Amino acid sequence: MIETIPDKPLPLTVEQAETMANRMIKKHHVAIVLLHWFNALTWLLELVTGVGLIVAPALKIAPEWYLAVVGGVFDGRANVLRFHIAVGMVWIVVFAVYGIFGWRHYLKAEVLRNEIGLDKDDIDWLRLRILLILGRTKKSLPPQGSYNAGQKMYALLVYAAIPVIMLTGLIMTFHWFGTFVVGWAMVLHFTAVGMVVSGLMVHVYMGAVFPEEKPAFYSMITGMVNELYAYRHHFKWWREVKQNELAWKEQLRAHESELVAKQCGN
Repeated sequence: MIETIPDKPLPLTVEQAETMANRMIKKHHVAIVLLHWFNALTWLLELVTGVGLIVAPALKIAPEWYLAVVGGVFDGRANVLRFHIAVGMVWIVVFAVYGIFGWRHYLKAEVLRNEIGLDKDDIDWLRLRILLILGRTKKSLPPQGSYNAGQKMYALLVYAAIPVIMLTGLIMTFHWFGTFVVGWAMVLHFTAVGMVVSGLMVHVYMGAVFPEEKPAFYSMITGMVNELYAYRHHFKWWREVKQNELAWKEQLRAHESELVAKQCGN
């Protein structure tokens, strides 16, 4: 067990690693976990039906058998479109409610500071990550917070694309501003979705398949990660957690000492 909080990652003994591997710390608020899986289910349904709606020869990306299956399940393209719109409207409403009521309590700090806030270590991480992939350096990646710089860049893409997808979806659904604007809304809608899905494939692979990131995947179910994973992959966040724990223990000891002093005085 580590007795002091180091300023940078240090080699661990076998005993330290085993102890930390069996100790869990909270990474995600339950609201974040629920939103994540709601978002995943919504995107799955929207992608399945959205791709099934693209039938123009120059634009379609799915084979004829897929279009036939989707159309058959919903008993026609009109019903596919209705379902696609209904799910999209639910998605917009849930996000709006979540943002309004959750912003002050946890979203502000979670999103702005942890998910998309880039610092010097993040910039260096991105630069060195590219050089490592190209084989141009052997330097170690700098320590990261609760999300690494790659995850933050994808989060930035998602948060930029979400309002575009929502607004263009509403424009196409209600035919706002005329045919010309609706036509451009379709282009922007498909482009924003395509960008998010491209990053989503990497996101799913890293979270669900890549062995080193398996604890991150399970944290979106339990909300927890083991301390060893946090120490090795998100050291800055691990250090912050341990500092908060230490500060709480010091406050508790001070409170206990104060109670003892009062009892002795009586």
